[in-house]
Amino acid sequence: MLLILVALFIIGPIAEIYVLLTAAEAFGVFPVILACLGTAFLGGFLIRLQGLRALYAARADLETGRLPVDSAVDGALLVVAAPFLMTPGFITDSVGFLLLIPPVRRLIARAALKAIRSHIVRREDMMR
Repeated sequence: MLLILVALFIIGPIAEIYVLLTAAEAFGVFPVILACLGTAFLGGFLIRLQGLRALYAARADLETGRLPVDSAVDGALLVVAAPFLMTPGFITDSVGFLLLIPPVRRLIARAALKAIRSHIVRREDMMR
């Protein structure tokens, strides 16, 4: 877990700066700035659209008497995607845009549920 945090908060920004500098060298500073701004605006627009879609799906689930689990998970992962899309940089934008793809969100949700279940099982085994 500590290695993941180190990678996230130290190596991640260094990699992001490297990619931005390399892109600025290859394409120029203004195109890179415009691309960063463009992805932020596009990402914000797509987050809003998909967030509203998740909200409507949750409402439809509730009206039919079902728990809106899928919609809640979609909404939570969209909340995670938003800061990635609003942070300047191509690596963070890539992560954010990946989270906008519904099948990718489902894969992440399944992996998270599996990790949570295994954590609960380990805790129960330790309690015995």
